[in-house]
Amino acid sequence: MWRSRAGAVGLAAATALTAVVLAGCGGTPLAQPAPDAGSGSPSSSSSPEQSAPLWPDAARTVAITPKGERPPMPAPDEAELQDLTSFAAQEGMTVEAMVREQQDVRAFHDWVASTVRPILGDRYSEARPEMEGDPAWIGFTGDVPPELVAAAEAFYLPMELRGGALLTEAEADRVRSVGTDAFAAAAPKGFGWSGSLDTPTATFTYSGIPAEQWQGGDEVKAAVVAAAAKALGRDAPFRVEVELDDRDPKTTEPAFWYLPAGWTADPTATSIEVTVDSPQCASGVNPGERMAPPQVEVTDTQVRIAVSTYILKGPQTCPGHGTAPLVVELGQPLGDRTLVDVNGALREGRSAPSDGLVAPAAG
Repeated sequence: MWRSRAGAVGLAAATALTAVVLAGCGGTPLAQPAPDAGSGSPSSSSSPEQSAPLWPDAARTVAITPKGERPPMPAPDEAELQDLTSFAAQEGMTVEAMVREQQDVRAFHDWVASTVRPILGDRYSEARPEMEGDPAWIGFTGDVPPELVAAAEAFYLPMELRGGALLTEAEADRVRSVGTDAFAAAAPKGFGWSGSLDTPTATFTYSGIPAEQWQGGDEVKAAVVAAAAKALGRDAPFRVEVELDDRDPKTTEPAFWYLPAGWTADPTATSIEVTVDSPQCASGVNPGERMAPPQVEVTDTQVRIAVSTYILKGPQTCPGHGTAPLVVELGQPLGDRTLVDVNGALREGRSAPSDGLVAPAAG
């Protein structure tokens, strides 16, 4: 399944530079304001000794107004159309607009593979389609080649051609695992984390680390930079950012509850037994091991029940974690009230975890 709206946002920022017209190139050079030096997340930090040039470089960026026409696109198959229909509802888009967006993403990647890479050769860094309002872009080292401008103008999607990238794709492949291995060796043990390398900005990012367990400092970041520079074979302005998970461990996430198939209401019952299923990845930890107390609201016509589970800090895998029984105390007889799962609307077509369970009313 392919879609762009869940894509990552680039780490790009540009310096305040006067736009320079690139000789022999079309398009529109960009000048962008410098970022606020005092900005930044309180739960992240970067290498203080590094002063990497900001990217994209406005003097090496050309905005393309395309002249090509959108070609006919193959219709999605039935399975893709079902997924896109669901995504369209989540995003508040029409199905036609969602299909068009995803077709454009596929066309962009195909064009990069067939046209952009041959033009740039080993200068190629990275390319991303339009995402969440950010323009599509092509990143590469050095200046913008005129033949790439001509090719982009002949295509049908607007984009930015961003020269001055700090690493090529091949260089990133050489240093990515080396830097992450250095982080794993130097960082404190006992917690999970995830790592990534943003190729054009030469920025390593490590996230999901519980703030209360992090004892690392600049020496950890320096180890990553040293290992990456050695693998690269030249000095490069690598940066290392650590994003800490500073959420309260008692933070909860919504879960769903189900009734046994064939369940019939007992008007005199003051409690009901339900089965809880958590949709979040939890590295195999059963919902019963992290269950928060259920929230119950009784009205004249309904018993509204919300169940939730406590978060697990750090990155989690999704091997499956089963379901858990839960007895919910109502505080008074059920009577003829309707049982309602407060979080049920979040199921969005999600089926019951087994054939022996049925979903209550959602609300």
